[in-house]
Amino acid sequence: MDSIIAALVSLLILDPIQGAITSQLSALGIPRDSADKVAACARTATPAIVSRVGENPGWAVVQVVRFWTGTASPDVVLVEIAPQCAGAVETAKRVIGRSV
Repeated sequence: MDSIIAALVSLLILDPIQGAITSQLSALGIPRDSADKVAACARTATPAIVSRVGENPGWAVVQVVRFWTGTASPDVVLVEIAPQCAGAVETAKRVIGRSV
């Protein structure tokens, strides 16, 4: 069951968020290493996110809807689902001097 949840989390949340953040950072001219740190953090957080989704699927649905409808930016959703990524996201924001 965990492998199914992990696949869905990757497909519906992590992969699209990583892609959106990487695209935004690249468009803003962020150094590749800063963008890679954000993406690496999201990948590292996958087991914790899968665990949380298993414990609270309603929370996961809300996060997916927020991201896919655009009511929350990818960086906000990433920090929401993986609080340990806040540092990497903030570092990327400081590099560009404004919100991602």
